[in-house]
Amino acid sequence: MTFDRSNSWYFIAFLIIGAILGSALGALLVKAVPSLKVITMNLTGPVGFNLEVVSFALKINLSSIFGMILGIILFRKV
Repeated sequence: MTFDRSNSWYFIAFLIIGAILGSALGALLVKAVPSLKVITMNLTGPVGFNLEVVSFALKINLSSIFGMILGIILFRKV
């Protein structure tokens, strides 16, 4: 898939899904091999907002970055 204006939402979806799956797989990997705990350590503090009704926080770690990179690669292949 080439990146143009009509595919920008697909690109964002691949990034978000890649980050979620990367983070989840990283957590599972750390449970299997505890010495890999460094891949789930937060690189940033929680970035987000709190509106008292809805709150959102984003924490970036190495496994989510790997997932985003894999999402970009898959987006380019599709």
